Amino acid sequence: MLIIKTEKGIGRAPDFIGLGAQKAGTSWIYSCLYEHPQICMPIKEIHFFSRQRNWTKRYDWYENMFNACSPSQKAGEFSTSYLAEHGVAERIHQRYPRVKLIASLRNPLDRAYSNYVNDVKAGIVQRSIPFEAAVKMHPEYLEQGRYASQLDQYLHYFTRDQLLLLVYEDSLTDPTAFIQRIYRFLDVDPEFIPSMVHTKINVSTIPRYVWLEKNLLTISGFLHNKGFHHLWWLSKKLGIAQFLRKVNAISEQPASSAQNFWREAAYKSLEAEIRGVETLLGRELREWHL
Repeated sequence: MLIIKTEKGIGRAPDFIGLGAQKAGTSWIYSCLYEHPQICMPIKEIHFFSRQRNWTKRYDWYENMFNACSPSQKAGEFSTSYLAEHGVAERIHQRYPRVKLIASLRNPLDRAYSNYVNDVKAGIVQRSIPFEAAVKMHPEYLEQGRYASQLDQYLHYFTRDQLLLLVYEDSLTDPTAFIQRIYRFLDVDPEFIPSMVHTKINVSTIPRYVWLEKNLLTISGFLHNKGFHHLWWLSKKLGIAQFLRKVNAISEQPASSAQNFWREAAYKSLEAEIRGVETLLGRELREWHL
């Protein structure tokens, strides 16, 4: 733990930083870490290193985010924009060269579709626009799945031991073992079982009424921006928003033939990236291949 004197008082350096990826179980991971008594986290998605409006607030602003953490706790944050955003690795390393890093990676094709659904929820993409057309409009859906290239930036500055690489699909088969692996990496009690460990968070569904989904996002954003992270976490734990989303969901998938055609083309463009991740992990990711 590193205590830092800032212009605004006493701040603290983070012990760990979650990098992403977006739509790879990070809200669930955050909730399970937040519950652990030996871990202290401000609200998710600070985006200090990746958003210019926050970066200009300087380290004092960032380090004061952790000043409520006790000396015995591990302090950290999770911002899913960090993994894909160019230049973030260097910014983190400049100030925190010994920090631990966590990245959860998901089948990049499934991640892209989940990103699309999320944008439909937010009203960024109209529900009438099919997935294949949306991918052409938003190439970042696939670009954010170029994990090997993104991780190369981090491994240029940090050692492999500082980086915990997780496979999202592992959390579906054994969520307890998955989260305990993170606890061990952070040197906290791995036997602690969070109440959220078997709870699904932010499941990708197409909303029947976009206005209702946008209102839910507005409320979540208000809690985030005002720093009411305890209320945000409680709402997640109680599953209020998740229940409303389930009621508001419709069953809508792209036509299977079109989806299969798209997946084949997308897989070819990302196959080298997938192989690169397998090399870093030292294991084959069969569920990521066609």
